[in-house]
Amino acid sequence: MTDSLDPLAAKRSRTTPGGEITGDDRPLSARQLTALVVARATSCAGFFAVLPYLGLWLVDSRGLSGADAGLVVGAAILANRAGGVLLVPLIHRLGLKASVGAGYLGAALAFAVLGAGLHLPAYGWLVLAALAGLSLAMATTAMKAQVAAFPPDQRLRGFSYLNMAVNAGSAVGPVIGGALLEWHAGWLPLAAAALDLVALAAVPALPGTWRGAESPQQTAEGDAADGRDGRDGRDGRGRWLPQRPFVAFSLLVCGTWVAYAQVFDVLPAYLGDTISTSDLGLVFTLNAILVVALQVPVSALSRRVLNRPRAGFGLLCTAANMVLAAAVVLFAFGRTGGLGLLLAAMVLFTLSELVWSPLYDAQVGERRGTLSTTAAYALAGVAWGAAESAGAWLGTLLAVRPNEPGALSLAAAPYWGAAVLALLTGLAMSWNGRRTSDSRTPDSRTSDTPPSGHERNSDDVDMPARP
Repeated sequence: MTDSLDPLAAKRSRTTPGGEITGDDRPLSARQLTALVVARATSCAGFFAVLPYLGLWLVDSRGLSGADAGLVVGAAILANRAGGVLLVPLIHRLGLKASVGAGYLGAALAFAVLGAGLHLPAYGWLVLAALAGLSLAMATTAMKAQVAAFPPDQRLRGFSYLNMAVNAGSAVGPVIGGALLEWHAGWLPLAAAALDLVALAAVPALPGTWRGAESPQQTAEGDAADGRDGRDGRDGRGRWLPQRPFVAFSLLVCGTWVAYAQVFDVLPAYLGDTISTSDLGLVFTLNAILVVALQVPVSALSRRVLNRPRAGFGLLCTAANMVLAAAVVLFAFGRTGGLGLLLAAMVLFTLSELVWSPLYDAQVGERRGTLSTTAAYALAGVAWGAAESAGAWLGTLLAVRPNEPGALSLAAAPYWGAAVLALLTGLAMSWNGRRTSDSRTPDSRTSDTPPSGHERNSDDVDMPARP
């Protein structure tokens, strides 16, 4: 840790072995937060403009079979959800800010080639779709590492803005894609490329510098200057080996993601013909509107709870997962309850998401231990993506039973199981947060303790707040 009594050391900024820049705790500017929101929202809008219609577009416009189109769509989703872990060494080498820019540029190029009117075999389309997903995964992983490098009292705020941007983009994207599919289907991937170029244009205004990783000799000199001898593992295998607290947290959170999958991935299949497409669209639109409208005030309230002397994190996790469980149970009655019940369930679901989504993202950076920030977010993304995929697969397998309308039928079983998982996750997080809080005496709480109640790693701030 930099000696605060040394004014020269306090101003020094260097690159960690993970390619992340350590620096000051100056507050973020409105320009930087705006750049984060614009980049994340437009890139998500581009991805979701294409993804829901990609299979249909490949079949109708490019002549692929349904099976081949399904493989291409699956490759895009898998690469986007889990591809970040494959790109961690490259992100370390390029640096966070440059990686965000490279990711958006790569996605724009991949989508542009998709829309270039080429006639390719199925594996060619699969490679292009996977490259688009990998590029966006690279940008997303690096951007989350950037936000994790914010001063501790601003991390939750940063992730709240990202969650708001994701929901705005995922709401606008399908509208753009649907309109283009009817008007001029050939322009569908080109629209995604244009949106990624808008995201790329916002990258220079993001926090941090364009510096990448330094040489091993420079890193060792920087460790010695800061009084670190490398025994914490950050200069070796420790950057890649997750420790028990991080693994436990990442796996526990999977329960929440399984419950999430029953709403965003399984609900259309579960409801089937019991609700019109327009009404179902209204339910999901309500989620996006509420996130955009309420994310900032809800996060401000969450920060006040986190500032409680004891167990603020556990209290928030328990409350959020209890509300999530209630929402999932209401969705189980969706086949017979009508639109009003579905809208009420979505309100509860969104209120829960407003709390746990930015909170979990912020916790990854605080619980990473000796992992580099980039590796931590990549590994957490793999675990949570796998949990969502497994929940979506099992939920869809059981939910597609149109002759079983009752909430106590086998078709509704995934919702009851997900509700139980959400409750267990909340209780486990509450116990974990209380144990962490009790393990420290009041004297051990310093100004370096982040609002979530977890000790701040000496290298949590991995770049200067201002470019």
